[in-house]
Amino acid sequence: MSENKNNKKIENRGENLVDITNEYNKNGRPQDESESVLDEAVDKVKAGTKEVSNKVMAGTKAVSNKVKDTDKDLSAEYKKEKTK
Repeated sequence: MSENKNNKKIENRGENLVDITNEYNKNGRPQDESESVLDEAVDKVKAGTKEVSNKVMAGTKAVSNKVKDTDKDLSAEYKKEKTK
């Protein structure tokens, strides 16, 4: 056993631990491959959610327009609202 600068006893187990201090300092926190994959997945989910939300909103407006004027074509109204 040895002592560090805080007088705490440290047991040397012979383990080769990875030094992430430099990586931590550069990035503000350590980041590995799994984190970047997770970040990418979250971005894709957010983009997909926005796309679905836009489609639902266009459909809602198209139905509202159809209710106001029953002569309107629902499909045409949806396409018109979707392109706005």
